Amino acid sequence: MSPARVARHPLVWAPPVVAVLAWLAMPFNDGFYESFVNYDPQGDAQQYEWVATRWIFRYTSGVLCGQFVAVVAGVALARRHRHLRALLFAAPLGVLLAGATVAVAFPLAGSFPAGSHPPPLTDPVLVRLLWFELAAYPLWAVAGVGVGVLAGRRRLLLAGLGVAWWIAAAVGLLQTETYGWTAVVLPVLPPLAASTAITLAGLSMDPWADPPVPDGDWGRGASLALVCGLIAYALALNLASPWVRGHLRRRDVDVPG
Repeated sequence: MSPARVARHPLVWAPPVVAVLAWLAMPFNDGFYESFVNYDPQGDAQQYEWVATRWIFRYTSGVLCGQFVAVVAGVALARRHRHLRALLFAAPLGVLLAGATVAVAFPLAGSFPAGSHPPPLTDPVLVRLLWFELAAYPLWAVAGVGVGVLAGRRRLLLAGLGVAWWIAAAVGLLQTETYGWTAVVLPVLPPLAASTAITLAGLSMDPWADPPVPDGDWGRGASLALVCGLIAYALALNLASPWVRGHLRRRDVDVPG
């Protein structure tokens, strides 16, 4: 196998891409609360919410980008290997990409000044969120294989799915209240669930109480919707895509001319 072909394998290019994206995303994540939630937090309650949200976003730096790369890598595997062989690569690659995100985001997050309460990585809300978001990586990669088998060489379709992915993720990042209308569609739109879980986990307290008290982990429901939705998509896409592709191929053969 030529060096150029080896370099194009997702196992080679995807991990460094994820690592770089986690590094590039840190400034955005660190400033998210002040830019999109409350640009002038006042009082102890809002200061508590601000610090908690910043820690959560720091430790999840690059997570959404990494999950998107996992999907793209899954599609690339499907175009490079036969279906079953691509699936054998997909889940381990997803785990590797999750590890690359952690390897960059955690040291960067820990380099910021302390002051949060409870301390980072002992906060059960943050820890639970991280487990769900990182567990989504291999599921995204497996679902990406199904998408790749189903879409084939239809680049326009794949580009449209990519745009839709980021639109859904952006909507989730802008959620500042508990779910609302998004609760119905969270399992159907995993990118929306992934970003909503991160945003609401940092806001899942009553900022007006004195002292601030937990007001329910709003991000937990979105996290569950993310994983459950991805399991359903991964199974459905990979079970249905060979049949759909075969049906389309037979239809093309049967068309006169």
